Amino acid sequence: MDRRALLLALLSVVALGCSVEASPAPAPASTNVAAAAAATAPASASAAASASASAAASASAPAPEPPPEGMIALPPAIYLMGSRALEGLPEEKPMHEVVLAGFYLDRTEVTVAAYRACVAAGACTPAHTGETFCPGDAPDKADHPISCIDFPQAEAYCAFAKKRLPTEREWEYAARAGSEHRKFSWGDDPPDEKHACYDHPGTCPVASFPAGAFGLYDMSGNVWEWTSTVYGSYPDELTTGTHRVYRGGSWSRRFPKWLRTALRNRYEPTKWSASLGVRCAKSQTPLTCPPETEPRGAACVRVKGAPMCEPGLSWNGKACSLGGVALPVAEVAATPAATTAPAAVPPASEPAPVRRTRTPRFDDDCKAHYAGRPAAYRYEGGTFYSRNPVIAGDGCTKRDMGENWTSACCSG
Repeated sequence: MDRRALLLALLSVVALGCSVEASPAPAPASTNVAAAAAATAPASASAAASASASAAASASAPAPEPPPEGMIALPPAIYLMGSRALEGLPEEKPMHEVVLAGFYLDRTEVTVAAYRACVAAGACTPAHTGETFCPGDAPDKADHPISCIDFPQAEAYCAFAKKRLPTEREWEYAARAGSEHRKFSWGDDPPDEKHACYDHPGTCPVASFPAGAFGLYDMSGNVWEWTSTVYGSYPDELTTGTHRVYRGGSWSRRFPKWLRTALRNRYEPTKWSASLGVRCAKSQTPLTCPPETEPRGAACVRVKGAPMCEPGLSWNGKACSLGGVALPVAEVAATPAATTAPAAVPPASEPAPVRRTRTPRFDDDCKAHYAGRPAAYRYEGGTFYSRNPVIAGDGCTKRDMGENWTSACCSG
């Protein structure tokens, strides 16, 4: 196959995305060790040089100050963010280089007890109530992660703790163990009751499961976590927008896809959920930057060397390319995600009316998990929010969801 044919084949696969509902099939096997090594190997000669320079710099640089209590220090890094062209969802692409200054991240999610202390000090407003699994004033939830807080409440808590919300870039780097690009924070094994608070009737006490990447707990599962980042297409970072990114999956999910470390989710800042909480970050001072970069204001910027590209691509002077032909990055990044989180950015045009169709291939899953609702249906049209009352009016329970559809289990 010549280079042009190979490029066209690659782009056609990328454009297909992932539009199939999660089927109750056996969990995927762990990634092959050799394949994992290939996926995490330096993507180019410049990446290898960067890694070597980083090691040399680490040997000569002064030891960083100990992290604040309850936090873990993450080193400065040049990191490939997102999913490779033939993996993940369209909104997770293109895989692109980001430069991260050293920072600290909370070892665990913020607990109910810690948030209540903020409320008692007058720096935070009480968490929302009204959902079954909101912690409220329950005394037995003190060591569980706080949930039912919106974006301003998450920001207020971190400010009270003299910290800040992590950026989406920082969060993903921490969750994926940097260049290891782990599928889940603990590795590539699928989630189960030994790895995470997942498919569980409510939250679990923080740090109930073994630590994952960098010694951090619950980066996959327990509660989703707010970030400071405005949602937008990769590789850009927006400064204004209607939705904020949150990451990590939660106790309420039944399908492994929701706990992937590359998965992006977003919510309007005023929204909240019993499955959404917070973990705080803190910048290292003075600013510490990786090799081949230098401080520019509050960030680190590459000043020499070629940007890294995903394995199989190389830098052509303007963009990562395949065989010298530049990939249409903007088109790939802007492709709507077909299987994404429920809080999708509302479309600009008037949505189509909600309609439902039978999906009997999921009946067995409905029978196993939703007593009295053995029939599976797929609801399409409208928005995530406008579909909800229709589903409830039909006496159905939501089973799974994507940007443009909701799978539900009904009585018949």
